[in-house]
Amino acid sequence: MVYRYRRRRPVLVRSRCIVVDEAGRILMQREENGVYSIPGGRLEWDETIPFCAVRELREEAGIEVTPLRLVYVVEVIYVRRGFSRHEVLFYFLCRHRGDPRPSFQGLEFHWVRPEDVEGLFWPPPLLERIKEDHPEYRRSYFLVYVDDRLTFINRLEEGYGLEKVLMAMGDAEKTGNSDG
Repeated sequence: MVYRYRRRRPVLVRSRCIVVDEAGRILMQREENGVYSIPGGRLEWDETIPFCAVRELREEAGIEVTPLRLVYVVEVIYVRRGFSRHEVLFYFLCRHRGDPRPSFQGLEFHWVRPEDVEGLFWPPPLLERIKEDHPEYRRSYFLVYVDDRLTFINRLEEGYGLEKVLMAMGDAEKTGNSDG
């Protein structure tokens, strides 16, 4: 099968901060629709991915963070009913100073235990990995989600072959490379 690649929209690059308090809770943002996620934001032109994490938490939550270690690289691809999105997210374990402000442009920040946001977290399959790794985050992982389904996982220290990623991605319709 020959794939034809069409440019729909650019791939978004985002940086996120996993911030854990002294009680072992994780700082999460809750959007107006009630969905929780790890706080962070979109990479801007001329900034590094770790700096993006620092800037976003300062702007949105009003706290200072220091990235300690990259723990997840997550690629998310959605191709459903006319909606498509392709993002690459970098999750850093971070040390923090200060308390988050109560709300920012429709976002609320809460200290939560991962198990308390079951069914309300984006991207959904990442929550299982966070629950398994919390609170130590000893290993770093590369994860690929296609339409909310985990299709590939690999520890970053192990390396991976391109053929594994391509096989895990599935067919052209799932990756957005079809004419459909």
